[in-house]
Amino acid sequence: MGKAKTLADFRAAHDKNVIVPSRIKAALASLLKDGKDNWCYELEFLKIAGLSTTDLGMFRDQFLDHIVETGGKTPKRVWFASADIARKVREGAL
Repeated sequence: MGKAKTLADFRAAHDKNVIVPSRIKAALASLLKDGKDNWCYELEFLKIAGLSTTDLGMFRDQFLDHIVETGGKTPKRVWFASADIARKVREGAL
């Protein structure tokens, strides 16, 4: 018989509280591979993470350090690979 499956294995396969944050972290790591100042709009980030807008919306607040909201009539969310760079953009330091 193969390796026994653990509760952690079950949660990783079926629990959105584990799956969604893991996908967001993986997407941020993917952005980071192209440089710490790499960024993308939320629609592209959804595709990179392989998530629905609903799933991302439920967990977005955990990653606010990586998000900058642009102004204008139609505000957009921008995801930055580095929380430090996102902070600098919010503060207008760049």
